[in-house]
Amino acid sequence: MSKSITGIFFALSAAALNGSIGMISKLLMSSGLNAYEIAFYKTLIATVFVSLLVIRVPFNQQMQMIAPKTDTSKIVWLHIALCSLFGIFTLFFFETLAYGYGFAANVVVVVMTSAAITALFFGWLLLGEKITIPALVGTGLAIAGISIISWSEKGTLLLLTFAATAGLGYGLFSVLVKKFRLSGGIYLTRLLLLFGVFYLALPYTLTVHSNPLNMNWPTITGLSALAVLPTILGFYCTTKALSCLSAARVQVTELAEPIFAMMLGWLFLHEIPTTEFFSGALLIILGILLINGIFDLLYKNISGNFGSQ
Repeated sequence: MSKSITGIFFALSAAALNGSIGMISKLLMSSGLNAYEIAFYKTLIATVFVSLLVIRVPFNQQMQMIAPKTDTSKIVWLHIALCSLFGIFTLFFFETLAYGYGFAANVVVVVMTSAAITALFFGWLLLGEKITIPALVGTGLAIAGISIISWSEKGTLLLLTFAATAGLGYGLFSVLVKKFRLSGGIYLTRLLLLFGVFYLALPYTLTVHSNPLNMNWPTITGLSALAVLPTILGFYCTTKALSCLSAARVQVTELAEPIFAMMLGWLFLHEIPTTEFFSGALLIILGILLINGIFDLLYKNISGNFGSQ
């Protein structure tokens, strides 16, 4: 399997896993948790889970897999802390806040659109990645597709502000991970989450309920699902995708998230997809194929086959 195909696979896997965030978060809000508590608890639980998974691997060995050997330990920690600020705190905090002001699908469309544009711009600015015509057209098609699917009614100003800020953090995170040459998969994910817990602890302590939380089994199950599916596995897949593809290509490929969110609603909430869904899904798929050069690859293969005859 080529590096490009591997990156697309992980990016699409991240989109599928992240498609569950809105549905689970809104269910937890209806049970009495606020956005600050959801963001903090899911990150804390995820950190504990990942730490248990890697506990037998020596820490020095983990760090060797995360960053280039030429970087000093202080620089590596600073890089990880900065990536966590944008990729964990900014994304989790503002995205969860946005879910309290409108439909989950509307939040997703703003977050992913903001992330794709941010990754495209800062990838050019910080990484020197070329902004090609296929990249621009593919991004435009994908954004148009998610707009058709998700924007069923006008979003509030707070939803737009919080979701756009979350997307800005996610896009910057994608670029900075490549800028700092961080890798390591599950080991990097653990440290990002660890810093995220400390960042999210501040708003959590300032807004925590005066009464003890009712941690029943549905609540614990929901928080654990958020911790394992999008938080651990989703971030792992994103970091793996970034090791194979440019930040812009990863973000645009992950614009498939609304499709997976709609599929989950169809399967588990009996929400029947509309004509707009299928139209938007087609545009998203075309955009993903275009920015990842699939059409160019097919054209070259077809031309090569005809040329050999």
